[in-house]
Amino acid sequence: MTAPYLTITDTSVYIPSFRASVDQVIQEINEDGVSFRLSAAEYRDSGFEYVPIERNESLEQMIYEACAPVLSRARRDGIRLSAIFLACVTSAGVEAQSLFSRLLREFDYDTTPVIQLEEYGCSTIHLSLYLTKAYFAGEGRSGDAVLFVAADKANISQHRSDTYMLYGDAASAALYQRSAAEGQQTLSTELKVDGLVYDDCPERVKMYFSTFYLAVRQVVKQVLREAGMSMNEIRLIFCSNLGLRTWSTLARAIGCPLDKFYASTLKDAGHLHNTDILLNVNDAIRNGALNKGDFYLTVTVGFGGYYGCSLHKYE
Repeated sequence: MTAPYLTITDTSVYIPSFRASVDQVIQEINEDGVSFRLSAAEYRDSGFEYVPIERNESLEQMIYEACAPVLSRARRDGIRLSAIFLACVTSAGVEAQSLFSRLLREFDYDTTPVIQLEEYGCSTIHLSLYLTKAYFAGEGRSGDAVLFVAADKANISQHRSDTYMLYGDAASAALYQRSAAEGQQTLSTELKVDGLVYDDCPERVKMYFSTFYLAVRQVVKQVLREAGMSMNEIRLIFCSNLGLRTWSTLARAIGCPLDKFYASTLKDAGHLHNTDILLNVNDAIRNGALNKGDFYLTVTVGFGGYYGCSLHKYE
């Protein structure tokens, strides 16, 4: 068994209270000229019912809601924040530092750099774990922490759907520390990058959806092999909220029953980009589905050929 290289010691998730039905959202994006390739009934059959939509708060305000509780506790505990990693799939290229100016000033982290991570789509949370591992192994001091923030708000229909999936609005934050007695210990992380460009070509997109599970299987097997563990020792799998049909394919590919995939948030939250993992882990702990001592996997798929998997232990 490998030793943990970081521990997720604190998390916070913000999801808007308003939920629109998938039927309503599909109708609206179709009226805006976005072609959604599944019927509402087909989409519901995969476990989706509602899409969280932010009607009042700006992206900056959503980030504040998610980060303020974590930063308040970090400041109270005297934690030095070395960097903030931001994943924002719907607003690539946004001026990241400005989104955090109020937070950093209010919680006395005004010199902390904000780094926006792009390209990896909905696998960016695993990229953040990978980069933090390298930082802690290098120049990072023992008391240092890195804050990972995922925040997305779709302002146009093109950001609400990629024609196969609907995206909800959400923000989340996770504090990564080198070591801690309690939290989500991260034992191993693997990334796979195919870096494919499809240019929205239907034939190429179809090929992607029929073959991507092979890449997921590869990263999952790499993680388990590195840790010297088998799938039987894994309590749960927390995957991007891609739906029951996709999860069923992945379950067969990696050799586990479908009921290992945690699905309790799928109906009401749907897919929230990089917030899915943090939302699901928190929900499982709150509901008693994940208990201290349990090992679990997190798995993400970023459209375009980006895949991530990590092994964690809840302590």
